[in-house]
Amino acid sequence: MLSVKENELLTKVGPGTPLGELMRRYWQPVTATAELDDYPTKELRIMGEELVLFKDRKGHYGLIEKFCSHRRVNLAYGIPEEEGLRCPYHGWMFNTES
Repeated sequence: MLSVKENELLTKVGPGTPLGELMRRYWQPVTATAELDDYPTKELRIMGEELVLFKDRKGHYGLIEKFCSHRRVNLAYGIPEEEGLRCPYHGWMFNTES
């Protein structure tokens, strides 16, 4: 029988938790790439984080926080560009490299 502390250690996967840090070192399948052909953005919730998976016009994939750091706009409504995803509110560009 696990104690409460041991149970939390083995089940909490959010940012900053021991198991969360371990799980972030490995690939996590979250969707099929074909799902991004018709709609190039997709909202995801994985390991306690709200994220947006996107495909830019060059066919590169990126994974970013769900909300823009400037005005907290949902980037699932972003505009795919050649080099990344553009925020629909103020036009900041988020690329696949950073």
